[in-house]
Parts: sequence; structure tokens; C-alpha cells
Amino acid sequence: MERTSHFRTEPPEVRVVAVIDIGATSVRMMIAEIREGGVTNELESLSQAVQLGRDSFLHGEISRATIEDCVHVLKVYQQKLREYGIDHPDDIRVVATSAVREADNRLAFADRIYIATGLAIEPFDEASLHRTTFIGIKPILDTYPQLNQGQTIVCEVGGGTTEILVMEDGSVSFANTYRLGALRLIKTLEALQTPLASSDRLIESQIEKTGNQVIGAIREAEVRHLVVMGGEMRLAASQITGNSQGAVLVPIGIKEFSEFTRQTLAATPDLLVKKYHLSVSESQSLAPALLVNLHLAKRLGVESLHVANVNLREGLVKDFLSGDDVIGQADQQIVAGAMTFGRRFGFDEPHACHVDQLATQLFAQTTELHQLNQRWLLLLRMSAILHEVGRAISERSYHKHSMYIIRNANFFGLSSRDLALVGLVARYHRRALPQLRHEVYSQLKRDDRASVSKLSAILRVAKSLDASRSQRVKEIESEVSGNVMRIYVPGMTDLSLEQLELRRERVFFENIFGIKPELTSVPSESISERKLD
Repeated sequence: MERTSHFRTEPPEVRVVAVIDIGATSVRMMIAEIREGGVTNELESLSQAVQLGRDSFLHGEISRATIEDCVHVLKVYQQKLREYGIDHPDDIRVVATSAVREADNRLAFADRIYIATGLAIEPFDEASLHRTTFIGIKPILDTYPQLNQGQTIVCEVGGGTTEILVMEDGSVSFANTYRLGALRLIKTLEALQTPLASSDRLIESQIEKTGNQVIGAIREAEVRHLVVMGGEMRLAASQITGNSQGAVLVPIGIKEFSEFTRQTLAATPDLLVKKYHLSVSESQSLAPALLVNLHLAKRLGVESLHVANVNLREGLVKDFLSGDDVIGQADQQIVAGAMTFGRRFGFDEPHACHVDQLATQLFAQTTELHQLNQRWLLLLRMSAILHEVGRAISERSYHKHSMYIIRNANFFGLSSRDLALVGLVARYHRRALPQLRHEVYSQLKRDDRASVSKLSAILRVAKSLDASRSQRVKEIESEVSGNVMRIYVPGMTDLSLEQLELRRERVFFENIFGIKPELTSVPSESISERKLD
């Protein structure tokens, strides 16, 4: 078992967390501490080879033996978690990538892991991967300002997929995952009985289609930089440059990279295992992964590429920090995507933006009532911005059309589960209240159903405050007293239209929270003055 350790100097009041990545070639765990101010420090990293990808990509399901290998590794990891005192579920994240997601018996695999270890594998689809990659790579890009100028392509070749993020001036303009990976290529070669050493041309033909898809999604002539991730590329960079000190970004020339790839292709797996201290599966995936990166670099016409010393687990650790600047930037990317999406459907942008602002204020002022975290605020904001996009289809039952459009959209950083939740909140911003006979709603877990109801109730109140669609109610203050929540609006004497709309829409809020919202004008003082009293 490969292992790296870091001595621990733990100040008081630190949070120790763990992330486990069940990947195509190995199961990896990182234990880290989160200090005051959001500073993270890796304490220990563990990695054990498990043949998940070979089973899934070659045979379509994970074998019983491989499942038990995974169970054994996770039990060993649990002992390490106990040593660090990590026992609360909120301090442990377990994710599985494409090798598990694509297996026909993925549910049986997840159930077996949970029964044997108590560890629940969380849903982690492509959108979740993109968001985590952004969280991990953005601090590195910010350290090198030239990479935040113009168009930068971020690429990671995995066992089953290749992930592409297109960054323009530091923002994500495109994100996608392609069914092209090192182990998937090995499957093709084995089916054709082609030796790896003579497979360069064949692999090139296999990745040509994907390469064309990538090129078609970006402005090829404007690509300035290529940043690549992945263990294979970190190995290549360390061997080519002699830099084994863990620099966050290592540039390597295409000529030198091409020569290293050629040498790797010519080597036997046994030689690679001995030379680079790899597992058998890692040695088999090394050359195909290098080839995909090399062909992409050549296709983009860059003279060099930058290898980033960051991995999925570091992004997952960072994701524990709900108030972190980078996570805030990721959420801003998602909100910006919602605005762009709404414009495609001709939505009422001023109204949507204003309902978003009012819903955000209400969420912040009612935390004691809803007790939801910042991730739910993001979903509320998405719902507020997009709640009327269904009008592009029909005015009749447009809230249902909004749900359909949102659920079938593709947003950077939002999973299919997230989209279902956003769509439901948008649906319930008017008309019928949630019912178990509603198909999508009934399929949610109880906690998610409750959260959808909470957000929908808040959205109904926020929408009522812009009943005139004039954005005249700008700042509010909510105050709960007994079973009444008074919403104060400074500087306005006539709120009759908003009060009428609120009386129509507040029933849902009362049903969920047991609190009646009432709207009150405060003409003689501002909210800031009231807070000083």
C-alpha cells in the first residue's frame, strides 16, 4: 500500500476530515485538517490498487472478488479514521468515479460497501466532478495570472473518461466529460488483439472523434494554455524535469513529453512497475493516458503544457469550506450560467434577478426556521432566477414547463439531483402544493422533500414582494415574534399590491414553518437605523 504521511501540528479547534475516492485503478483516501480561516493541511494520504475499472470497462460489472477487495481496503481505512478520531458522517466523504457509475451492478456494489463498512457512497456525477475540479484547480490558476488570461484548457484523462474544462479569463465557459479513458482504450486494444507498443496510430484514431468534439466546443485559434491533471502526467513531469518536490505547476515541452511517451510505450508493464513503483493496473494505464494528453496537445497546437499538482481529493477537502472564496467563485459560475440560460428562453430578467435578491435576503434572515446550509441557498437562487422559463413554452401551467426545462438542462457544477431539486422548487413557486402523487417529488428522500418545501415557501414570499414587477421593494428585514414573521420595508407607504399577493401566497409558508408572514412599511426610518435601536 502506497502511503505518504505528514507530521501533524494541530492547534486548538481544528476540524479533521477525510475524503475517499473510489477510482478506476485504486481506492485513495486523504485525511486533512481544516484550521481557523479555512486553511487546509494534508495529514496523511493512502492509496491501494483495486481493479474496479478493468472489471467495469471490460466486463460491464464489478466482480464479487473486486468488491470484496474494495471492502477490505475500506475497512483498513476505517481503522485509520478511528486513529484520527474521525467518526462523524459529516466529516467523511466517499465518492466513486466512472468505473462504479457505469457498472451494471453499481447499486449492489454501493449496498455491499454500506453494509460492510457503514460508508455511504454519495452521488457524484459529471457535474459534481466539474465543480470539484474547478475548486481544486482555481487556486493554482490564480497563482499564475497568465493562465487566467485568454483561453485555458484544463484536461484530466482518467481510467474511463476525459474531463475538459474551458476557462476564459478565469471563468468556466464550457465543461464536459467524454467516454475516453486509459482503461477504456485498453479494452479496445484487447478486443482487437493489438499490442500496446504498436498501438499509437490505432489509439490516435480512437481519440480523433473525441478530439474533434473538444475542438468543436472551443475557439481553437484562441487557446493559449493547456493545463493537465492526473497521476500519469504528474509522473511524466517529475521524470522529464527531475522535479519531485511537488511544485504546484510544472511546464514541460511537447518535444520532451513526446519522447517520454514513446519510451513508455516501448516498455513492458513489468518494467514500468519496477521503474516507477506502480501497481500493475497503473502501469497498464500509464501509456494510454500519456497518449491521449499528447494527441490533445498536438491537436490544440500548443508548444508546451502545464502539469498541475492537484487531485480530486484536494478539491473534495476544499469543498468542506462552505465560506471559501473559491467555492464562492464556483457558485458564481453556476448563477451566471443560470442567467445565460434564462436569456435563451426570453425570461423577464429584471424580475428574475430581483426575486433572486429578495429570496437571498429571506434565506439569510430565516436561518433559524429553515436550518439549511449554503448549498441549499445556491439551489434557491437557481430556482428564483429560472422559475418562469416555462413561459417560453406556454403560459398555461408554465411552472410545470419550468420544471421540465430545468431538469433537462446542463449546468456547470449542478448534478442531476440538484437539477431535480431546482426544478421542483421552481414548479412549486405557484399553484398546487407538493403532493406525494407528484412523480418527481415522491421519488425524493424525506429530507429532500422537506427542503424543497422550505425553499418553495421562501420563493413564494419573495415573488410576492415583487408583485408589481417594478423592483420597488429593494431591502427587507424579517423579524419573528410568536407565530408571526413581520417583513419590514423601509421608505414605502403603499404596499397594498404586495400585501394582497402575500396573503394569497403565504399559506404554504404557514403550513411549513407554522409562521404567518406579514408585510409592514417603515416610512420614517431605514433598516440600518432600526438595527441600531
